[in-house]
Amino acid sequence: MRKGTKSSLYTSFSPITEDVKPEGSQYVVVDGGHLLHKIVWRQQATFGAIGDRYVQYLNNKYGQDIAVMFDGFPDDDKKSTKNCERLRRAAHFSPNVMLHEETVLQYTKEKLLANECNKKRFIELLKKALQKANICVQQAVEDANLTIVNTAISVALQYDYVRVVGEDIDLLVLLTALASTHSNVFFQKCGRGKTPDSYYSTTSFNHKFSNELLFIYAISGFDITSALFGQGKNKFISLSLKHEELLNRAATFLNPQATTEQVTEAGGNILVALYGGDPATQNLDELWYHSFVKAAAKTKFNLARLPPTTDAAQLHAMRSYHHVQTWLGNEKDPLKWVWMHTPSSLFPKKSEKDPAPESLLQCISCTCKKGCTNACGCRNAGLHCSLLCKHCIGRSCENPIPVILDNESEEGDAPAPIDMVDEQLECEDIEL
Repeated sequence: MRKGTKSSLYTSFSPITEDVKPEGSQYVVVDGGHLLHKIVWRQQATFGAIGDRYVQYLNNKYGQDIAVMFDGFPDDDKKSTKNCERLRRAAHFSPNVMLHEETVLQYTKEKLLANECNKKRFIELLKKALQKANICVQQAVEDANLTIVNTAISVALQYDYVRVVGEDIDLLVLLTALASTHSNVFFQKCGRGKTPDSYYSTTSFNHKFSNELLFIYAISGFDITSALFGQGKNKFISLSLKHEELLNRAATFLNPQATTEQVTEAGGNILVALYGGDPATQNLDELWYHSFVKAAAKTKFNLARLPPTTDAAQLHAMRSYHHVQTWLGNEKDPLKWVWMHTPSSLFPKKSEKDPAPESLLQCISCTCKKGCTNACGCRNAGLHCSLLCKHCIGRSCENPIPVILDNESEEGDAPAPIDMVDEQLECEDIEL
């Protein structure tokens, strides 16, 4: 999936300018993923001592009424829609380390936590240290963001002031959409280095359509849905301001009873408008053709800027709907919303139709000298490199021609797309 820049959406929110100094009782909910990166791990320190530093940091920074929320790691990865994102983030490999309080740190924090088994073990160790210090700790089934926001909402009536602490824009989006009636709930975006912290209220969103914000956030791309090339989150905001009638289409994504036909039709109309077409007279395939004809008349153009095909847009709309409903507390079967089982986990279903006629696809190639990563013309067009490519010839790059493997799979499991599966290195546990 193509990754966008989620943090760009901060420009659509106005931070609170006056000092936020709570009077009366306060409760602080801390994003555990954010907390993990706040403490420097000193080399040769024991993990028990590292855990104590986290406890000291929380007590000194936030006082007594604190809750820390960590992401969970489902035992059955085959039911997780976030597992493919975890595989993408696993940039480093490190051996599995059996962590105890007496274990001495011998790796950098980044390298050790890149191994998911190590991360699970350290979170378990840290949870015990926090609980021993009477700090409330919870671990979500999977992603903690919704648990964090729901916890803040649940205690809002018991405290004068509730603060959610983290950096992830997901938290501010969820607070805006789900907690807009709670005026005593705030988001504290922690600054880095000399950048000060910023504070946002649940009404800091600059526009009046906060109810549709979950839809805008999902369809414009985040952890589990693909971003559209050249179409950032703020362009979706501008589109909603210019064509307010499209917000009626967005309401379909908030309806727990919506059908797949209603979702795909609404998503297609919105994407037609996003790419400059008229939803009343055009569909995405017609718009794609007209956009291509115009682009082909130019001396240089980027195929990635063309609209998605109708087939690809339908898959994107259904995945977006599925996650909006998850945020709203309506659990839907991901297999009915274009996720599929693979031998390793759930993966998004890929379009079964070509993005363009075969005769045109055969003309597309790249001249990348190394890697064929994000700037690769083939990759941006949604294609694998091929024999036409000048340097990599579809083999010596990160976007190669897929290899068809004749592997047996469990009954009912669809084979995983080769280009989306990361090899996982098996390591024996190392006792230090």
